[in-house]
Order: sequence, then C-alpha cells, then structure tokens
Amino acid sequence: MHVTSSFAVDPQAQVCARYIFAQFLAEIEASVNSGDVTETQHTACTIATEEMVANARATVTTVLTGTCKAKKMDEKFASLERKLMGEFAHIKWLLHNVLEQQPNQLKNIRNANLYDVTTSCAYVSPRQTEIDKFNNTVQNLSTLNDTTSAFIYYWQVNQFNEMLKNWHTGRSMRSPIFYVGQHGYAMYLKITPKYFPDGTIFVGVGLTAGRYNSILAWPFPHRIRLEILDHSPENVREDRRSRIWDPATICTGKFWGRPANAKDNPECVGLSIPRYLIVSNSLSTISQEYLRKTQQ
Repeated sequence: MHVTSSFAVDPQAQVCARYIFAQFLAEIEASVNSGDVTETQHTACTIATEEMVANARATVTTVLTGTCKAKKMDEKFASLERKLMGEFAHIKWLLHNVLEQQPNQLKNIRNANLYDVTTSCAYVSPRQTEIDKFNNTVQNLSTLNDTTSAFIYYWQVNQFNEMLKNWHTGRSMRSPIFYVGQHGYAMYLKITPKYFPDGTIFVGVGLTAGRYNSILAWPFPHRIRLEILDHSPENVREDRRSRIWDPATICTGKFWGRPANAKDNPECVGLSIPRYLIVSNSLSTISQEYLRKTQQ
C-alpha cells in the first residue's frame, strides 16, 4: 500500500502555503495511475495568531496499489468464476455424451459396492450372520499344522447375472480400496466375469497406493487366500477356495513392492472358476456373489 499526503490552507493564508499546496497536489497527480484506487480524507479548522485569523483544511489521499486494489481483485474473482463455470459446463457435456454412448456403464458402476450391512437387497443370504460377524476383522484360523491370525474382508458384487450375460471378454470390475487391519496395506479385488472366451470367471487381488504406505515394510509380506462363497443351504454348501499364496515365493517386486504414485500394482495371484459352477447354483439365482479374502 502506497500512501501520499497533501495539505492546503485557505486563500487568506500566506502565499507560500498556497505554493506548498500546489506542489503537493502536483506530486499526487503524478504518482496516481488511471487504474489506481484512491481514498481521500478531509479536515477543516480555524487558525488564529496575533498576525491573522484564517481557515485551514487538510487533505490526506491514500493510493491503493498492488494486491490492495479492491476493484482489481473483484474483477479477477469474477473472471475466475466465469472460467470455472465454463469448465464445469464442458465436463457436464462430456459426461452426458459418454453416458449416451454407454447407457449401462453408470448402472454397472453403481452396482459395484463395498459390502455394507445396510445395503438394500430383498434377499438375505444364509451366510449373512457370518459376513456381519467377520467382515473387516482379524480372526484365528486353523491350518493343517497350526493356528494363524488372518484378516478377513468380504466384497459383494451385485447384478452378477447381468455381467455374466452381457459383458465382453476381458472386461473387469475393481472393488473399492480396503485396508488390511488398522494402518495396514491398501489392497483391491478385481473380478472378470469372462476372463477367457469360454466364460471362465477370474478373481484377482493386488496392492494399491494407500495412506499408510510410507510407514509400512516392503515388499508386502503376508500370505493370501481367496474364496467365493456358496449361498446354498449349509448341508449342500461348497465354497470355492484358492490355495494359500506366499509373496516371498511367487512373482516379483513389481507385484509386491510399494505402489508408485496413485497407481495399482498389477495382480499376481487370483482364483479362476468355470462358469457352470456359478450359474448352476444359488449364486446365479440371487444375483449376488460374495468374495472373501483372507490375509495371513
């Protein structure tokens, strides 16, 4: 902020005072540009001496420059608002055109939800109690030789019948990011309803960028097993389980190292299932598939 002051006296005062006023006024006019914003304050008083009595006034002019110029700031904000509104309108137009070309895409995205006990679905799975109890928890699981702690995560895939029927070969859907325990590794699941032309279903798992990656040990050290749950009655139920994969013995650091930037690591391991095993049982009837991942 640049400040310039000027003073003036009544014409009845001394001639030298009039000269000083004219000089200051000229300096102010020379220092103020046409685009500057000014603020002027006036003060009037009476001067009485033994020689004379005169009226006097003082003028203080403030010149606002740089970032202090309110008018310029208002103009810049208005310009920015116009640009943003234009960008939003362009984005809206692009989205509208994409959805017109792929009308089922938005529906498929909306149907890919992280499992939630409040999810709206008329069907209640016979596995619901198990899912509610163990989802996103660490449990002790028995193995052939020992007992081990395992993190369990469930992912629900809606409208799976539609995917089996309409999706082309190689098209896949990725789960939301989930964390392996508190402050754990960020991971994702991915399902490909038609992995091969014969209709083989494939479920993979991989690492992704997460908020805690900077404080975790790398490469990823935990063993993994994938399952697809059968929702048939308990006496005829048959889950599909993968073997247990150990990152220390399979694939390279490209898969198990710390993900770069905000990208997913490619999936190293996955579970493949023939299509007939899905469409021939209750999974197809209820249009749901629960994918369970255990982390040991």
